[in-house]
Amino acid sequence: MFQTDVVDFDKPSDTGTSRISSTPWPERVERALIYIGAFGLGLGHGLVPQVLLLLTAVYRLIADPESRRVKFGSVTMILLVLTGWMMLSAIPAIRPSAAWGGALGMALSGWVTLGVVYRVMIDKKDRGKNLILVFLGSACIGAIYALVNYASALARGRGYYRAALPFVGTNAAGTIFCVAILTALGCFRSADRRGKLAITPVLVLFTAALIATQSRGAFVAFLAGFLVFLMPGVKSRRNLVLKIAALVGFVFIVAFFFRVSPSVAGRYARILNPMANKDRLEIWRTALLMMREHPILGVGLNNFMDVYPLYEHPEGFYRAMSMAHNIFLEFGATTGIPGLVLFIVVVVLGVSRGIKSVIRAKSSSSLPITALAVFVAIMTHLQFDITVDGGNTLPFFFIPYGILILLDKWLELRSKGDEYAED
Repeated sequence: MFQTDVVDFDKPSDTGTSRISSTPWPERVERALIYIGAFGLGLGHGLVPQVLLLLTAVYRLIADPESRRVKFGSVTMILLVLTGWMMLSAIPAIRPSAAWGGALGMALSGWVTLGVVYRVMIDKKDRGKNLILVFLGSACIGAIYALVNYASALARGRGYYRAALPFVGTNAAGTIFCVAILTALGCFRSADRRGKLAITPVLVLFTAALIATQSRGAFVAFLAGFLVFLMPGVKSRRNLVLKIAALVGFVFIVAFFFRVSPSVAGRYARILNPMANKDRLEIWRTALLMMREHPILGVGLNNFMDVYPLYEHPEGFYRAMSMAHNIFLEFGATTGIPGLVLFIVVVVLGVSRGIKSVIRAKSSSSLPITALAVFVAIMTHLQFDITVDGGNTLPFFFIPYGILILLDKWLELRSKGDEYAED
């Protein structure tokens, strides 16, 4: 079902035997940290592994001249320009340190995460399937944790309770379970019959946990990502049956939750009711006003919460708000129109390369469609909330993005028969 890690061997000795080559300690440490990071992501904790990986990245930068080479081409330059512009937004900011710190933190997280993605996909240092297994196993633990707390709250008679994870809140937990479902679907798509039977209960577990978080943004995000999975043409009746079965299974789980907890049904029903989401509309209106009044540098990255109370709001609306609840409006309000345009370019490049790779790979690999589905889901959730702007969750943006950018090169290696670039 899944491929195991590959051990590097030296050339056979004179006696015909082979011995395991010694791996430098920095690579062993880095490999261990990558696996720890994959495990932590499933529980919503990715900050500490990123900090430690940052230290290894700095060491690699000093010790290995090859690591200084730009690996993502024009995308790297665009990301660097965007980082510089985010730092410039500190000029008009009420809290300049928040803008500088936020820009630097995002840049370092991107550098570390994209570097790991490159080494996993191209440099043959780690096997992606093992990392996926670690992430899914950790997410299973997180889903059980969330559902146990949810069931305990219901047993105590709490009419309204949203499941969360140990290190992040409900919306971020919803994002993690959404990503876990789509990742498991990608594994399901390429697995054999026994593998499909093993993955099915995992999909049910993740879906139940997603519904228990009551994160409407994550719910819509999953629907968007799942739609991406359904878009490729149906090659056989069996493929069509599997897609219909997956859709029916999801509807059944949702209906079960709605039956058990009417409050859950009521919350999700608000998705289609504009009058029940007037708070979001007011936040978005204010963000547009900020963009209109500060079109060049914005109000400063991470300064939305400081400026929001300065605007008039209708009676009954919150006077304090930490973010714009929409990633594009957030960039437009806090970094100005240039920052917004740069971010749009970054996103468009990722999506366009993903679509191109899906068309090129067709049904020969599940990685392109899975990465595209995850990234579309992340971007969809970011239209209603900002759940990947913290150190623990930023990798959920950079990992699928890095995969999409590298897919062309990965498929080229794969087409040449590179055994390390297998799906």
